[in-house]
Amino acid sequence: MKKIVLGFLAVTLLLYGDEYDFDMDAIEQKPYEYSGYLRAEDKIEDRDNNLHIEGLFVFLYSYDLFRFKTSLMAGYDYRKEQVDKGYSQIDELYVESKLTQNHTFLIGKESLKWGKGYFFNPVAFFDRVKNPSEPTQAREGYSIVKYSYNKSFSTQLKNLSFDFLYLPSSESLNSAYHQSVTDKKNSNNIAARLYLLLYDTDIDIIYNYSDVADKKIGIDFSKNLEVNFEIHAEYAKILDLSSSYLFGFRYLTDSDLTIISEYFYNSFDVIKDEEDYIVTLITQKEPFDLLYGSVYFKNMINLQDELQQNKIGFTYSFKNSMDLDISYNLNEKEREDFLWFRLSWNF
Repeated sequence: MKKIVLGFLAVTLLLYGDEYDFDMDAIEQKPYEYSGYLRAEDKIEDRDNNLHIEGLFVFLYSYDLFRFKTSLMAGYDYRKEQVDKGYSQIDELYVESKLTQNHTFLIGKESLKWGKGYFFNPVAFFDRVKNPSEPTQAREGYSIVKYSYNKSFSTQLKNLSFDFLYLPSSESLNSAYHQSVTDKKNSNNIAARLYLLLYDTDIDIIYNYSDVADKKIGIDFSKNLEVNFEIHAEYAKILDLSSSYLFGFRYLTDSDLTIISEYFYNSFDVIKDEEDYIVTLITQKEPFDLLYGSVYFKNMINLQDELQQNKIGFTYSFKNSMDLDISYNLNEKEREDFLWFRLSWNF
């Protein structure tokens, strides 16, 4: 039936070629994709400007059973009476091969983004620590080797996948992991993750082994109790030592008011005091019928010392892919209140 319809369409276009110009190239899927942004931020604090300029470029190319991805970031910081600072980095650079329908193999630098938490991810053993003030910010990955198995079912267990990863670390390879996790010792690190979509619940079970660092286990889940109400949690433990966990929810009202709240407890670092936080973000989309705009309020409190960070902001999306974000930030620990601007062009 599909061939008949396509044939009829082709004959019709030939008969009416003078009236219509049908470009087949326009509907063919391109083997590559690209995206990114250019961003300028200005933080006005105590009559001092802190200017930050940043750019991100993401390129994805697919050919047959192979997929290539790279993510490049560069930035520049300016602060009065201080040395200007520029930087560039490769966030991701890997090649992935689909060996069969169920088996894939990846080698290179990848940002895994493990965990279900919005502001914190204690089970993200092979990810860089997320900044709760900028949870959606792009993060640099680590150089890994990864094998993945994936299979779908028509039962209550809808999907099962398994990832097996190897991450070596030294002064020259994965140096950040080498310094922060393995105490500047060369190491071989392995992680295995089992993912299940069971009874409409996303579940991850993770094990992390290292020949230098402590072994860790982790588990997380996310479930929609209602279409507009989601709950999630994570638990991670250093075997025979400390643990870290979070639980939270995301709720959307009929008036497009979104509430995201999480409680986070951390005792991984036995040198420092235990930490626990509550972070809440409330966003109202298109207040007073203002199209493409939203207002938000964010509160982060450290329950140990009761210090708080509060942010009141406004965002607006222009039709030319420009986004504006303005916020006033109060009581950021020992710092003064400050005004913050961000203008982004997305492509």
